[in-house]
Amino acid sequence: MNFMRNSVIKRLLFLLLLSPASLLARTINWFDADGDVLVDASNQALTSSFVFELGSFGAFAPTTSNFDQWQANWKVFDRAVDGDGWNAGNSFFTSSAVFLEDGTSSFGGSGIFSAGETMYLWVFNSQAVEFGSQWALVRDGSAGVGSPAWLLPSSDPLNPTSVEWDLIEADSVVVGGVNGITGGGEIHAAADPGFVLQLAAVPEPGSAALLLLAFPWLARRRR
Repeated sequence: MNFMRNSVIKRLLFLLLLSPASLLARTINWFDADGDVLVDASNQALTSSFVFELGSFGAFAPTTSNFDQWQANWKVFDRAVDGDGWNAGNSFFTSSAVFLEDGTSSFGGSGIFSAGETMYLWVFNSQAVEFGSQWALVRDGSAGVGSPAWLLPSSDPLNPTSVEWDLIEADSVVVGGVNGITGGGEIHAAADPGFVLQLAAVPEPGSAALLLLAFPWLARRRR
């Protein structure tokens, strides 16, 4: 497929420009399986408009109560988009990036990374906290055999072994859903129980505030 060939060619050209030592830095391969059930907040298959980013928040802890701070703290390690790692027709994404010795990523994303940082997959159609935005933020928090937790490994020039992160092994979700596990956000009531990834509608900032203001009034009405 052309989008896969273009992605591979670009990454190979980049690696050829690196020093011999950097060529042995750790590579992160992240992907799902062709045909996985990936659906949006309306329970429809994800379209080409969605973006897949692998990254870290550093010391910041993302929760459903601080949506408005996510983008400012997000560091992009790698990205898959339509035509370059993301094939909506097959519900398949795949990409890879190298964790270089200077703490950066071969993708050229934002921020400096450190070994041991918790890595997330953030899927979205927009990172803005506004009406129409749909998100899923997931990761693998386990440490079982064959399912390593998504923690950034050391950029060890003596260890050229790549790290493989498969979405089917993800077991932790902040917003949206993954492998039948649901988190925050507004998820379609009729979501396929066999979903591998389910996006959720992100509440607008004013929605929560209005709810808090309305609750005391509702409580008085009930009394």
